[in-house]
Amino acid sequence: MISSLSNFLNFAVAPFANYISEVYFSFRSVMMTGGLLASLGIFLSAFVPRMEYWIITYGILSGFGFGLVYSPCFTVVNFYFKRRRALAIGIVLLGTGIGSVLFPILYKFLIHTYGLRGAVIVISGLTLNLCVCAALIRQPEELTKKIALLHLRTKTDHIASQEEVAVLKESVHNQTDNHPKRPLFNFYLFHNASFVIYNLAFMCNIFAYLSNFVMIPGHARIQGMTNSDIAVFLSTIGGSMIFARPSIGWLADSKLVQKRNIIGTCAILGGIFSLVLPWIQGYRWMIVYSVSFGIFPSSFFMFIPLLLLEIVTLENLPQAQGLLYLCLSVSAGLSQPAAGWIKDLTGDWDASFHVSGAISILAGVLYMSEPILRKCNRKQKAHNANQSDETNGNQNL
Repeated sequence: MISSLSNFLNFAVAPFANYISEVYFSFRSVMMTGGLLASLGIFLSAFVPRMEYWIITYGILSGFGFGLVYSPCFTVVNFYFKRRRALAIGIVLLGTGIGSVLFPILYKFLIHTYGLRGAVIVISGLTLNLCVCAALIRQPEELTKKIALLHLRTKTDHIASQEEVAVLKESVHNQTDNHPKRPLFNFYLFHNASFVIYNLAFMCNIFAYLSNFVMIPGHARIQGMTNSDIAVFLSTIGGSMIFARPSIGWLADSKLVQKRNIIGTCAILGGIFSLVLPWIQGYRWMIVYSVSFGIFPSSFFMFIPLLLLEIVTLENLPQAQGLLYLCLSVSAGLSQPAAGWIKDLTGDWDASFHVSGAISILAGVLYMSEPILRKCNRKQKAHNANQSDETNGNQNL
């Protein structure tokens, strides 16, 4: 429940984080604030007397802080790159893979050396590096007042008077400072069939993805494996991500295959591995599954902005991605508890893997069938419009 609450807030805060980064403050200041909150939540977790209090310190406080960092980070990078955007996002996501390899080993060393409380304090200090990285973030030119002023100046080169230029500056300043220029939520996006389809697919994808971080350790323990074995599995996942994400990003940039077909294939293959795993047990097969998990299901993160940019403009990406993340927060919050509830009902993790695999395959089918579903939606709208016209015509007669 603690990690699920943190995951929920990580995505649920996204619309708010993107909105204030774009309209009121900057991506840099919002991400630095998030880094401070995340570090503070972890630091306070070291001193609580009972684990249940971690729901407040880590689940809520750190979860909110991570939410102020996560969405702005993956939004702003899309403004920096155009030709190699997928590869750039894949390289950004290398941090997850590298962290998954190194941090289980680091955590074990810190706990052995300093105890649990000391380890948590050190980790809170490491988390402050989010602020250091955020300090290097530049506000995209498309979202700054200076670019708006420059754009208007190029259109008014005939203006020679300094007074007229001063008036122009004040006009641009007033236009860009009127903060109600766009709402926090653009629910009109749900009228776009492609947005709805991708939304459902990503919700299924993240449900299947996050549930594995509960199922893999639980399934390994039932087979008699140790915590050291589980650390190896998690590190193997991270190592696979290091090679998979840039490679898949390069493939997406190459335009040899449609992006939705790439992520759809990854989701289906990941689902098949989840369906098969309960029937092939053992240490080696858990390694194989960890490799497949690091390659296929975990690659969907980079496709969130890539697919959204096929249906919205770059300037509208922060709003679209924030709304999508708000929907993902529901799946992110339910995924791990749901896997545990299924295990409690059945007595083992087999059914949890089967449900996760089926949902992942459903995500893949939704990705790849998006053109067909979009065309069906257009035909239905056209049919409804024709019927409405005929009804109005009959009434007029």
